[in-house]
Amino acid sequence: MPQNKRQIKLTIILLLTTILISQFFLISLAKTEVYFSLSDNPQKEIIKNINQAQAFINIAMYVFTDKEIALPLIDAQNRGVKVRVYLDKSQIESTYSVSRLLVQKGIKVRISTNNYIMHHKFAIIDNRLLLTGSYNWTFSANNRNDENLMVIDDPEIIARYQNQFGKLWFDKYNLKRTRQLYQKENINFSLTLLNSSDLENKTININTSSQVELIKILKISEPLAQKIINLRESQSGGFKEPKDLLQLPELTTLDWREWEVEGIKITIN
Repeated sequence: MPQNKRQIKLTIILLLTTILISQFFLISLAKTEVYFSLSDNPQKEIIKNINQAQAFINIAMYVFTDKEIALPLIDAQNRGVKVRVYLDKSQIESTYSVSRLLVQKGIKVRISTNNYIMHHKFAIIDNRLLLTGSYNWTFSANNRNDENLMVIDDPEIIARYQNQFGKLWFDKYNLKRTRQLYQKENINFSLTLLNSSDLENKTININTSSQVELIKILKISEPLAQKIINLRESQSGGFKEPKDLLQLPELTTLDWREWEVEGIKITIN
């Protein structure tokens, strides 16, 4: 009996040691790159990372007037990347805001409830990169002001920002202001199905669906649809429950909530 207790203690110690080493290893791999305007061209780095996105780009930006960044976002949307843009209320009326261009091109835009200033400046790409700093996405930020941009790949930091973005996107957006933005461009706006093509419920079996079906119904990119298929094939008998999809870091609870809102039902049989 004492021998068994000793063995259990050693096993627990070994397990804890392994966990600590793994965490240390992950932290040591994480890195932060820093870019300064007027010398490092942060705009170029932002565009490069947008062009490499495969699943989603979540953006919270106080001021967004740089069309050279907006155009790659539109290209990303066209190749199936989910683009979500959360803006300060000033961007509804601002002369140079790209908000109106984005909604024209089918990108989801929501306006903050904050009656003062929504001062965030960050973007999350595929749950693998965080772009943040003092840098607004404007011409002046890159060419006139002293600004900084940080590109961070630390999973824990990214998770915190992703959680914050989810709160902003679902709980702190102003319906009236958002509707006002869409009305300026004569675009129909629905609270429940923003940019959805119809009001019918859709059902998809993720254990049998093709790449084309995944793309069409879940509104995801081709690379992400293929990752779902690869994950499915790697598991004996396929997915055991619908939320197994969230094993992929590129899919988040934010996607899940949107599917529910849009009437998309995910099944496994």
